[in-house]
Amino acid sequence: MGHIVQHHSQRTGHGHRSVGHGHCQSGTNTRHHLARGIRMISLPRPPVVFVCATRLSVADFWLKAPLGQSLTRLQQQGVAFSLELADQNAAPLAALYNRAIAHCAAEQILVFVHDDVRLDDLFINQRLLEGLAVFDVIGVAGNRRLKARQGAWAFAEKMGQWDHAHNLLGGINHELPHRPNGFNRYGPTRTAARVLDGVFLAARAATLQHNKVQFAPELAFHLYDLEFCQRAHRAGLRLGVWPIAMTHFSGGQYDSDSWRQAYTTYCQLNWPTSSTAPKAKPQGKPDEAPAPARTAAAHAP
Repeated sequence: MGHIVQHHSQRTGHGHRSVGHGHCQSGTNTRHHLARGIRMISLPRPPVVFVCATRLSVADFWLKAPLGQSLTRLQQQGVAFSLELADQNAAPLAALYNRAIAHCAAEQILVFVHDDVRLDDLFINQRLLEGLAVFDVIGVAGNRRLKARQGAWAFAEKMGQWDHAHNLLGGINHELPHRPNGFNRYGPTRTAARVLDGVFLAARAATLQHNKVQFAPELAFHLYDLEFCQRAHRAGLRLGVWPIAMTHFSGGQYDSDSWRQAYTTYCQLNWPTSSTAPKAKPQGKPDEAPAPARTAAAHAP
C-alpha cells in the first residue's frame, strides 16, 4: 500500500479552511493569522471521512480522479469532510478500510468509495445523516436478497443476468464509453437491503467498531462488498439504500482470473462445503429480467 494521506476540509466561524496532513481521530490545529496577531484555533473533527484507495499519485488524484475533482468542488462549497487516501495503492482495500475503522473517532461517518466516482450531491453530509438515522450501513444500490454463491449484488442466478426487477434497489448515474449513459434506476430507494454495491458504502465508525465488523483481507479488490454485507448482516446490522447523487465512470469486471480466484475465496468463507464454480450466463439465452431502466434524469433528492 502507498502512503496514507489525510486531508481535512473544515468550516469554522472564520470561514472555510482546507487543512493538509493530520489524523482522522485527532483534532487538527492550525494557525489563523489576524490583523492583531496570531492565535491558535482548534478545529473540530469533520463529521464525514471519505476512505479511498487509488493507483494514482496524490497530485494526479486531485487533478484527474473523478472523486478528487468532486471533493475539490465540495470543499469550495464549504462541505466539511476528511479524506483518508492510499495513493499509488496495490494493497488489498481491506488494509486501508480496516485501518480507518480502527482509528477514526466513534462519532465520525466512514464512506468507503471508489476513486472513479464523482460525488454530485452538495448535500451529501445531510443525506448521510438522514440515511444512517434509519439504517446502520447504507449504499446507493443493492438487492433485497442474497442467494448462496451469488457472485454480484445484481446477479442472483447467473453472472451477467440481472435479478428480477422487484429485488433490485436504488440507482446511480453512469458515464461509460461505448455504452448508453444516464441514470440507472434499479428500484425503490430509502429501502432495506440484504446486500449493497461496494462502489459506495457508509456507516458510523462506532457501529462498525462496537460490532467488530471489518472487511475481509482475503478479498483484495473483488467481492469484498458482498463479504462485508455478509458480516454486517451476521452482526445484526440494518442495511439499506439511500438516494445520494453520484456518477460512476466504470462498470463491474466479472471475467478475469483475479475475480474467479476471489469468488472461490468468497464461497469458501461462506459455504465451505459447496461448489464454487460461478454459474455463467448461457450464450444466446435472453435475460429472465430486463436490465434496469435508464433515463437522463438526475438523481432525485
